[in-house]
Amino acid sequence: MDYPSNVKLLLLQILLRRQQTLAHQDKSISLPQLLKEPIVDRESLQEFQSHKLVRMYSPELCTIPLRTFKSIVNKLFEEGLSCKTDGLDEPITIIKLAEYYYSERIQEIQEVQLPGLKEQMLEQLQG
Repeated sequence: MDYPSNVKLLLLQILLRRQQTLAHQDKSISLPQLLKEPIVDRESLQEFQSHKLVRMYSPELCTIPLRTFKSIVNKLFEEGLSCKTDGLDEPITIIKLAEYYYSERIQEIQEVQLPGLKEQMLEQLQG
């Protein structure tokens, strides 16, 4: 999936919040189960599409249908499963995926964005 890591993190954050809301509203729903198999609904889609970060970094996602949104969520879980290398048989959850994409985002900032900012600052100081 070729979306920026900050967009992936936002999606997971919105899903986590939505699962917590659903579990709170309906006591028969198990939050641990929702974290493994989230309910992806129109509310989470609308919140995601209307977020400033999505409009700025991935505007093409602002008009996707619910089916496409669900497939993006599934791909996030699949990628998280394929990247899991700790050898434990723990189930993949929204929280574990967020941890993975958070570390990916930190690495991106350290290796790409900070050096670029440093170069820009040096150019401005020298220019």
